[in-house]
Amino acid sequence: MTISSPVTLPRGAAVRDRLRWLDPWTGVVCAVALVTYLLHGFDGYLSRDLGVYAYAGEKVADGVPPYVGILNRAGPLAHLIPGIGAFAARAVGIDELFGMRLLFTLISVAAVGVTYRLGRDVFRSQLAGLGAAAALLCSHGFVTYATYGPREKTAMVLFLLCALLATTHQRWVVAGAFIALGTLTWQPVFLAAIAGAVVALLLGVRTGRLRALGELVVGGLVPTAITVGWYAAIGHLQVFLDDFLLINARYTEQISPLDYPGWIWEILVRGYGWSLWVFIVGALAVLVLAVHAAITRTWRREPADAALVGAGATIVVGFLWSLRAFNGWPDAFVMLPAAALGIGGLVAAFGRRFPGRTTVVLALAWVLAATTATVVFSAGTRNHQLDEQRADVAAVLSLLPADPTVLSVEAPEPLVLGHLTNLSRFQLFGNGLEEYLEDTWPGGSAGYGRWVAERRPTLIALGRVDPPEWLAPVLLESYRKVGVSPGWNWYVSTDVDPDTREALKAALREDL
Repeated sequence: MTISSPVTLPRGAAVRDRLRWLDPWTGVVCAVALVTYLLHGFDGYLSRDLGVYAYAGEKVADGVPPYVGILNRAGPLAHLIPGIGAFAARAVGIDELFGMRLLFTLISVAAVGVTYRLGRDVFRSQLAGLGAAAALLCSHGFVTYATYGPREKTAMVLFLLCALLATTHQRWVVAGAFIALGTLTWQPVFLAAIAGAVVALLLGVRTGRLRALGELVVGGLVPTAITVGWYAAIGHLQVFLDDFLLINARYTEQISPLDYPGWIWEILVRGYGWSLWVFIVGALAVLVLAVHAAITRTWRREPADAALVGAGATIVVGFLWSLRAFNGWPDAFVMLPAAALGIGGLVAAFGRRFPGRTTVVLALAWVLAATTATVVFSAGTRNHQLDEQRADVAAVLSLLPADPTVLSVEAPEPLVLGHLTNLSRFQLFGNGLEEYLEDTWPGGSAGYGRWVAERRPTLIALGRVDPPEWLAPVLLESYRKVGVSPGWNWYVSTDVDPDTREALKAALREDL
């Protein structure tokens, strides 16, 4: 088995013929990624955001459509994909959260494999493909969510990579479909993905551009129309329109990095560690390579070169969107594919300048160093905080009557771990969602508070230090705090007898 250097792999039709055969390096890359991620384990901390998608997945497995079980501003596939994992877990008799996390591990592995194919095909070099795959593999943030999900942006990365790969081979229907799938997972990716595809189309198609553009549109419309039609058929079209479009357009409040540059840098370092520099170098490299490919005048621009320019457009638009709205380090995932491609481009550029064994040795040294460091990070950051969360939920439920009623306020985690159903579809109230509640619930947020008081759920899980204004009087009058678990506070109704409340405090080991 040999590794082709950047200058020995043929171009044009010969490449396409060769790529019809299975590339064994794809399997090697995926196997390495799988082992690396498995070392991270599946028992990591279940945060609020991850709990949202895990709870949504459980509801989908119960037969509840996305958005109907829980209000959320991400796309419906952010609910449906974890639901597939939960459904499969039930079918084979394993824990549902483990099933969801395992599915997202496989999605992460597939993303690394597609990155290899993308780098190889754009730069016509297996070495470049390996360099690009190592760049995505070593992203600390990507490692974190590979096994500690489910997180919608992991699936979005895979869809964006597939769209870029389809664009490279000018499969416009396929590219449009993957752009739509990515958008139905996390809406902001649409701007970056469509910009990249259109730029690649305009530069790489010599004749029949209108037809290619039509194919791109048709590919995107098919999954979109299926989704809209399905919601209309089940009578929840307005729910879909509200969660997918209206809340984001009218209510969502975004944070701009320009307002808090120091804070943004701090959270990026926290999320990506040393791999942040790989991301930065790759992003700059793909921009330089894209500009070079765009200004190079040839009688016929290769589709792969046009796709490279498209990848540059993707990262530019992704960066501009991030300047407008950036809520945490996972938002940078939209730029990871192009940045990884940039690292592969550096390998290819070095190979053109210094062809031969030197390039092979240095490229493989980068791949080996990045992989080794990532294995160390993956194994070294493995934690078991989920065990404590599970134990707390099990202890609370063991002391209460069967099937207690529960209200989650920014705290879906106990619902997931206890296989419980929230009192309503409202769980999140930040970044404009409380304003949406104000406008859509009878009597607004105060009416929602009265509704909660009337139903007197047995438990209230509060995932923030201070309760919202509509909840504070309810807690003061009818609830007592009995403990704190990693990520949320427990409140139990005064309808529960004092002995049980004291037992709950003892079980949660909380001195109140």
